[in-house]
Amino acid sequence: MLNYDARGTARLAQKLRNSASELTHIVVIGDSHTAADFLSGQIRSQLQSQYGNGGAGFISPLAVRGNRYSNVRFSKASGWKAENSRRSQNSAFTLGGNIATPVLSNNRIRISLTDGERFSRIQALYRTRGNGRLSLQNQSVALADTQGEWRLSDPATVPASFSVSATGKEVQLGGFWLTAPQRKGVIVSALGINGAQISMADKWPADWAGVLRQLHPDLVILAYGTNESFDTDLSLDTYRQTLRRQIRKIAHSSPEATILLIGPGSSIKSRSGRDCAQRQSAVLEPIIGVQKEVAQSESVLFWNWFDFMGGACSIEQWARRGLARPDLIHLSAEGYQQSASGLWRALSGQLF
Repeated sequence: MLNYDARGTARLAQKLRNSASELTHIVVIGDSHTAADFLSGQIRSQLQSQYGNGGAGFISPLAVRGNRYSNVRFSKASGWKAENSRRSQNSAFTLGGNIATPVLSNNRIRISLTDGERFSRIQALYRTRGNGRLSLQNQSVALADTQGEWRLSDPATVPASFSVSATGKEVQLGGFWLTAPQRKGVIVSALGINGAQISMADKWPADWAGVLRQLHPDLVILAYGTNESFDTDLSLDTYRQTLRRQIRKIAHSSPEATILLIGPGSSIKSRSGRDCAQRQSAVLEPIIGVQKEVAQSESVLFWNWFDFMGGACSIEQWARRGLARPDLIHLSAEGYQQSASGLWRALSGQLF
């Protein structure tokens, strides 16, 4: 773990020490390793076993194709239209890149939490023009007019399995914020999109950093780079500028939060290559170099997942040991578990 004089580390360490009475929120924003809650889910499991379960965190309003959470299940929704920034453009997209719009008066969403908690405190991220109303497991929550801006609703308490429906003019949902009623322990929110690059946040024009601030993050992890390495048209200069801009948005909106940049792990682009130099993307290591450079200039933490795995083409060895999947991009459950353990050991060295 490289620490370029990152802000907030002492505060983060203190909150974790006080986890029996304080809530620590970790937000992971990334690509498919996060979208499927693989790496982020293993981080969640390890930290909650040590510091307590603070809740499910921030989740999408509806099931997103190709995404999953290790601690949340969606039943089939009815009467809703779903949009995701992976394939759509919408000026209303904000943090997470999801919008759910009711299209029938008799609409319904069913969500089940599988983390073992009997009850959760819930707030909806919503926007509306005019007043609306949300029904959360038969509890009525007023949705005051936000003039089209994204806000969190008043809180309610829901059981482990609950229903959601909405009424009102131009009501839209961007997600749900779920915490343990006692407001202590650790939350790890996973905000991932398959195939995403760091530039995905530019498709969230509706003040995504301001919404992030409303969730009071203590640690924000940016986990991108794999898809950039497969982009044959990537400009390293443009990538550098984009990465710096996104980090600065987070630092400006959540100045107390620690920011951690995770580099991409080892991956194989061309299986037919005769040697490692031909099988690995030519820009993978230059991308990691840019990430280190930006981490230093922006005073954030940097963890080199590529080096942790063993460097160039090391995913081939991980696959032979059953730690990586056949696509030579993603890891097995045990591989992600080992990576999460390595990340936590490295981060602990900076905190304690």
